[in-house]
Amino acid sequence: MGEEDQEAYDTELQSLEEKLAELEKKRDEIQATYDSLSERLEKSTTEQDDLMAQQDKLKVNVDLTKIVVVDNIPAGVPESKHQKLKTVLGKKFLTKPKGVRLKAIDLIVNEKKATKGYAFAHYGDSKSASEAAKANNNKKLDKSHKLVTNIMTETSKYEEVPDEFRAPEKPDIKERPNFRSWLMDETVRDQFVVRHGDDTQVFWNDPYRCADEDGRKLMYGGEREKAQKKHWTQSLVKWSPKGSFLATFHVQGIALWGGKDFRRVGKFVHRQVTEVQFSPGENYLVTCNFNEGKGKDAIIIWDIDSGKKLRSFDCSRTDRWPIFEWSCDDKYTCRARDDKISVFEVPSMNLLDKKSITRKSVQTAKFSPSNPLIAAWVPENGAIPASMHIIEIPSKKVVRERHFYSINDLKLHWHPQGDFLCAQLCRQKSKKTLAYSFEIFRMRSKNIPVEVMEMKDRVVDFAWEPNGTCFAVAHGDKKSAGRNHVTLYTLAGSKLKLLKTFESRLCNKLYWSPIGRTLIMAGLGQMNGVLEFVDVNTLTSLTTGEHFMCTYIEWDPSGRFVFTAVTQRIQGDELRYAMENGYKLWTSQGKNLVSVSYSHFYQILWRPRPPSILSADDKKRVQQELRSKWWRKFEKVDERIRLGQLSGQEKVRQDMKEAWKKYRERRRRDLKDEAKERDALFALNDNGEEEFTTVESIVETVVSRKEEIVEE
Repeated sequence: MGEEDQEAYDTELQSLEEKLAELEKKRDEIQATYDSLSERLEKSTTEQDDLMAQQDKLKVNVDLTKIVVVDNIPAGVPESKHQKLKTVLGKKFLTKPKGVRLKAIDLIVNEKKATKGYAFAHYGDSKSASEAAKANNNKKLDKSHKLVTNIMTETSKYEEVPDEFRAPEKPDIKERPNFRSWLMDETVRDQFVVRHGDDTQVFWNDPYRCADEDGRKLMYGGEREKAQKKHWTQSLVKWSPKGSFLATFHVQGIALWGGKDFRRVGKFVHRQVTEVQFSPGENYLVTCNFNEGKGKDAIIIWDIDSGKKLRSFDCSRTDRWPIFEWSCDDKYTCRARDDKISVFEVPSMNLLDKKSITRKSVQTAKFSPSNPLIAAWVPENGAIPASMHIIEIPSKKVVRERHFYSINDLKLHWHPQGDFLCAQLCRQKSKKTLAYSFEIFRMRSKNIPVEVMEMKDRVVDFAWEPNGTCFAVAHGDKKSAGRNHVTLYTLAGSKLKLLKTFESRLCNKLYWSPIGRTLIMAGLGQMNGVLEFVDVNTLTSLTTGEHFMCTYIEWDPSGRFVFTAVTQRIQGDELRYAMENGYKLWTSQGKNLVSVSYSHFYQILWRPRPPSILSADDKKRVQQELRSKWWRKFEKVDERIRLGQLSGQEKVRQDMKEAWKKYRERRRRDLKDEAKERDALFALNDNGEEEFTTVESIVETVVSRKEEIVEE
């Protein structure tokens, strides 16, 4: 081996020895790391055993039913703000309802001492924890956080979920009554309820078929309750807005009835209820006992479907019913009281944005029938004028505002479809003189323009046409001995237009047909129940009638019939006009069909119908096809009804007439069937001419002869 080769070999050997040394060093480091990890693993196992032992000890010593898990609190809150968060949770939420015993709040934090988004609330007893969890669940902490509260024991059930799925047992489902069953009536009849004496009865309205039965047919009269020696109601009754339920009053509370045979479908315990109100969508019920006054349970709002009590309120005897107003979609309800308008979200019954709308001395707040808008007015306060506001919900933005001076009173009238809003103003013109005016807001127009209309006379009554653009005003001087003028206006165009004034009428109340067009001008009470039916399309009076001492008028949902009634209070002896108690049924043209009398008569109410599911175009098409497609069918039905009501000599004559019609029809058929035989007898030639000669002869016959001598 040469010197050069030996030198290269030594260099390579030295390099290999250095690499081997590095590998041995790394091996030692790996061994050290392994030994460290083994030691830590052994220590961790020991700590885990200690922790499990502590958990077992906790399971024995800690009562988890006293701990509430509070989820969805703000996450990432630094340690410096922990105490503030605890204070907010404790004072505003976790100490409610009143009487619960909160001991401590533990915020769960990460390694940086920032909150993880949940906490534990410790209570003195299980009852406090349970009540707090129920009361604070789904409560809004702020705009971005809604609390979710559960008892600690409720979370443990998720640890016991089996690995294999087991199908749950099929529950026994009770068949829900059909709350629209009466709408399926083949003859499209309406129902009404009568409250008289100890009886409560629901009838079908059938004035033509049942003319000999007071124009009605009994549907249900509380027979099940009578069999148990009970009364169907102990006071009055009330239909829900869509006719699904009938509410009856009892000492213990309110009962709801529905379905084809009027079974009890709801029970709401609230002693000695004096008033009841349904939400527009029939989802919620408001019960009120004015006798409780300042009691916290004077007013209770219920969920109808579950029967659950949502919230209770107090009231005063000066409160005007209804105390709560509802939005058209049942999402909000509001109450004007103590310088504020409180808007509540339903069903949580939390204040919208956790605060009320401040309006000093606010008098009235009314929701629009079709939009989430509230109309409210505030009286004058020193130099500050009276004002009226239209407020959008939920933004609470004022979309329209008006100011007035020298206002004594202001009444708000929403159009039934929400198209217009009328503010009826009463001003103090002088010490002894009042001035009246109307301000009408066009709610569907841009920027909500206002039209002002001054009235020279005292306003007696105001009424919107339900399905139209007209309204009627009864007005007159106090010196006119009860005779008032009735003026009709329309908003169909761009400007308010006067249609006609009916002068000097015995009228103090106005009643529109639910389908529009027909208006009843009524003189109730001391005006002896004078009735005048008016066709607004032709601006003519159809007819007049009278129901002596009439106290109540109501149109049926179809607009075909109307009730007038003389009723008495259910509590108190009103025997002065007891002989007049009863009701009359009229057609929309003012023809009296039925008169029924009762010795003790308290109430009569038509059953409402839900809104039509037909679109405006569908309704227009039906009206156009009514005469061409349906009129003949309806005439045949009416003819059968008329014939069924004939009796005596009229029926004999009608039978003879029908027999003659049948004979004529039979002979016409015979004539048609014998046409070929006649053609064969009178054969025709090739030119289509008859092959016989027709001879006409005139024969004169002297029937009688009389001679008279005429003297000249």
